Amino acid sequence: MLDKMEQMKITQKQLAERMNCSQQYISKILKGKENLSLETLTKIENALEG
Repeated sequence: MLDKMEQMKITQKQLAERMNCSQQYISKILKGKENLSLETLTKIENALEG
């Protein structure tokens, strides 16, 4: 996920806006502190398709 964000040159805040969630939630995901549902995984995938 971080690699893709770097490739796309997007920040946690920009990803959060694309996923309609908070930047804090993205931070927790990236730190491995969130259990991800299939719905959240789909939102991440869609947001990172660019």
